[in-house]
Amino acid sequence: MSFVPHRNASLHDVIRRAHLRMAAWAISLAGVLLLLVGVVVLRLYLLNNLQLMARSLAYTVEAALVFEDRDEAGKLLEQLLRGEDVARAQVFDARNQVFVQWSSRKSARGGVGEMLAAGIGLRPEEAEVSQDGKPVGRVVLYSDGAGVVRFLCAGLAVLVFCLGISGYLGLRQSRRMLRDIAEPLEQLARVARAVRRDRSMEQRVPAARIAELRELGDDFNALLSELQMRHEKLRQQNSVLELKASRDGLTGLANRSHFEKRLRQALGDAAETGRKLAVLFLDNDRFKQVNDVHGHAAGDALLRAVGERLHAMVREADLVARLGGDEFAILLYPVGGVADAQFVADKIQDAMREPVLMGSGVQLQPSVSVGLAVYPQHGQDLEALMNHADQAMYQAKLARHSANDRDKE
Repeated sequence: MSFVPHRNASLHDVIRRAHLRMAAWAISLAGVLLLLVGVVVLRLYLLNNLQLMARSLAYTVEAALVFEDRDEAGKLLEQLLRGEDVARAQVFDARNQVFVQWSSRKSARGGVGEMLAAGIGLRPEEAEVSQDGKPVGRVVLYSDGAGVVRFLCAGLAVLVFCLGISGYLGLRQSRRMLRDIAEPLEQLARVARAVRRDRSMEQRVPAARIAELRELGDDFNALLSELQMRHEKLRQQNSVLELKASRDGLTGLANRSHFEKRLRQALGDAAETGRKLAVLFLDNDRFKQVNDVHGHAAGDALLRAVGERLHAMVREADLVARLGGDEFAILLYPVGGVADAQFVADKIQDAMREPVLMGSGVQLQPSVSVGLAVYPQHGQDLEALMNHADQAMYQAKLARHSANDRDKE
């Protein structure tokens, strides 16, 4: 069964906990081993000490045992064993009967030390009492384990102190490692997040101190540079494609799709602000005749010349478009009303008076019929305005033809 954490741990937490665990395990293992070695050495020392005291006591109580003076033997035991790490003492006579015995007050209050002494194998020590080489009794001493308790308490205190020191040093080491490992990785993740969310491909990962992380950062920066160049190239290509998609290939003016998009945006803005806009619809007169007589190249040159003159007659904020064939449209926004739109239409007619000189020496005379529609007077949507301007253009064209016919008569 796989382990699933309750929450996502950060690299800081993982490294810090790892250092603390390693330090705690290392110090604990070393401390336990030292305690075990110390207990073994202490056991040997206590056994030797207990044996020496048993021999000394056997020599001291020899006379009291021979003369069967129990009071004197008891006093000797109390005098010699008071303050020593002895729980109980027993003196046996030649018949192996208890002659006198003594117990420590510390042993009477609790037997923890004796249990610890028994736990580490600290057996009772005995010494033979003899007179002139003849055994007259024996002395048996039981350790109270006080030395073991003191050693264990001191060892645990030292172990706790070492754990505290190691924990402090582990935290300092983890902070240093975090600076060398975690911070470069966090910076790399921060830059990657910025690139993914905000497309901030100009950001770079700073150099790290560790060679492997520095190489990783350099490779990541190189990848970002390549992505940035590709992104910029793609953006430029998209801009070119977008421009081509919105422009007329012959004249370089806006095409019908872009014109209608801008007109809808202007209508929405005019509806909110209460301003007016005007649409001019233009058609070239006798354009088919130019194509038939001089060829399509001459017709294309005429359309380009007309487009340039139309663009020169309007403001930067206005839009001139070729709708298709020999038809053009102009968006004027904002305008004061019909009079302003008519003023622009008159300027356009004046601009068409100058002939277009072809490279072959042929002169072409441009001529356009203009119809206009003003929002909201002539319509409040794109279709209504375009239809009104188209009808006005045809009326202007019919009026121009009628005038030309009267001139011929």
